[in-house]
Amino acid sequence: MLEALSVPAFTQPAQGYKVYQQFRGVDLLTDDTQIDDSRSPWAVNLISDAGGYPEKRVGWRTLHQLSDNARINGLWSFVIDNERQMIVHAGTKLIKLKQPEVDTFTTDEPLEEQVLLQNINDNKSTGFYFNGDLWILTGKEYLHYDGKEVKNVEDEAYIPTTTIGAKPTGGGNLYESVNLLSKRRKNTFIPDGSATEFTVDTKKIDEGSTVKVWNNGEEIKSGISFKADTGVVTISPAPAKPAASGTATLTIEFQKTTEGSADKIKKCKIFTTFGINNSTRVFLTGNPDMQATEWYSGLKDATYFPDNQSIEVGTNDFKIVGYAKYQGELLVLKEDNRQEITVWNHTAETSDSGTSIFPLKEGLNGIGAVGSYAIQTLLDDPLFLSPRGVFAPVTSYTYPNIQRSLKCRSERVNPYLTKEKNLENAVSAVWQGYYILAINGHAYVADSNQNISDGGYEWYYWDNIPARCMSTEDDILYFGTDDGKVCRFNNDMVDDSGDRLMRAYNDDGKPIKWEWRSKLDSLGYPTRYKTLHKRGNGVQLKAFTRSSCEIWLRTEKDYGVKVDTPTVDIFSFGDIDFNRFTFSNLDVQEIIFKKKIKKFLFIQIILKGEELNEGLGIYSAALHYTIGGYAKRKGR
Repeated sequence: MLEALSVPAFTQPAQGYKVYQQFRGVDLLTDDTQIDDSRSPWAVNLISDAGGYPEKRVGWRTLHQLSDNARINGLWSFVIDNERQMIVHAGTKLIKLKQPEVDTFTTDEPLEEQVLLQNINDNKSTGFYFNGDLWILTGKEYLHYDGKEVKNVEDEAYIPTTTIGAKPTGGGNLYESVNLLSKRRKNTFIPDGSATEFTVDTKKIDEGSTVKVWNNGEEIKSGISFKADTGVVTISPAPAKPAASGTATLTIEFQKTTEGSADKIKKCKIFTTFGINNSTRVFLTGNPDMQATEWYSGLKDATYFPDNQSIEVGTNDFKIVGYAKYQGELLVLKEDNRQEITVWNHTAETSDSGTSIFPLKEGLNGIGAVGSYAIQTLLDDPLFLSPRGVFAPVTSYTYPNIQRSLKCRSERVNPYLTKEKNLENAVSAVWQGYYILAINGHAYVADSNQNISDGGYEWYYWDNIPARCMSTEDDILYFGTDDGKVCRFNNDMVDDSGDRLMRAYNDDGKPIKWEWRSKLDSLGYPTRYKTLHKRGNGVQLKAFTRSSCEIWLRTEKDYGVKVDTPTVDIFSFGDIDFNRFTFSNLDVQEIIFKKKIKKFLFIQIILKGEELNEGLGIYSAALHYTIGGYAKRKGR
């Protein structure tokens, strides 16, 4: 009789399937194993597409190499009479770059250089547009460009009438304040018909200067002399007595220099515009000799800075770094310190006498700014760079209280950003909804097109961005380099349908090296071994006319193993390469890779590439695996 055999109860090993999707930016703060599935612990030279998925950034090209290779200190676009110009502060020169018969800088041909001004300060400069013109601050000069010529503002500064209605012996009423930028001023007098000597309000006139006189609006060009040490102007014959008694018909314009007054303005390099419900006045600061002082201009006049319109912001121990605007107020950002307020607030009001005033009040303390060129407003969010990352002022309302604070917007890139050397040299721009912060050849990119979270914006990290200064015009992002290159990003390289051409994907003719990594994932079982199946693994990629990548898998046991090198091209009539011809018309392609990996604890997917003139996007990635036994303690 046969014995009954006992059959062991076999069980199917537990299966796992992990999908990574709905990608966002990088997280350089959190450990590779702990970050959110949607973020990357390391990604370089990627940016979000219209749906927020990462894709390779466009490259940039040199528009013009300056003939003397001088470093670029500032860039500004200017359009006059349908002529598009690029004004470049390079070394000690101010240069106009002109490209005839082309409405944007798109050609590789050298641009025409015209030197507008020489022997100016060779350092980073700033510029602003006001009353339709360009005004440039070099730290030593204050310049005005009207589209045709450049002038030192001192040479055309507004000449104020400081005293009105004076008798020939002097007196009268104070009227306008002295202009810091002008050596000249005017007085008006009431002639008595017999007096030939008129004493100006300063009681002194510059030796060797000129005096101009008008009576009843007509200039008197002869019979004029003056005594410099007494300020007495002699007019012969005596000006006639006015027909209407008490009318000041005589105007004397003269020169009286106050040493150092113009330098107060000329040494400034930080600007903004502000006013009562408008931007009708220019505010300037950044003078290293008076680093906590700001000056504001006359109404709608960038050439007039009255000597009584200055404001001390805190103490002179800590400098003003820049301005930002927030909720109708002007914020004054001082350098990071632990002794005084770092964010001050200006409001704009009308005084009882009808004049505009800008009261200053204390704001916030604890976080200060570094880098005047890193302050931008992204949508309605004023951003500034501090030693602890990028911050923005925020207001919260809890009835009946209003609370103001500073919020870090860059937590997920701070481990890299805050370690950059010379943060004060960082430059920035807002472009296509991104805040781009460039320093030491790197760029940190905040994305306002995606939802902001407690950790701040979604951020991206780029390299090979050698920007010394940056500027934008419409949809164009320009930058200048230390070696005299004027460059722009290649977002304009599209076909007639608006699709990106593949020649947009290079940095000045060189490949863009990119990489994206998933989290280093325990797949939900950190203490158990897993085995990756040969089937069920893949990535979903966004195809371009030409695109490819390398697919790597990394575990805790190695630095990565390459498992595939797929090509994911899409057919385009406008850009056909017969060496890589394809009939595929799908812009989403799934790449299945076969790789079995036994007994791993953590796994990471790595995509990378460095091919010239190729794009690529990433939609999702999937892993199929078996869950095994518990890991053993090493050494036991």
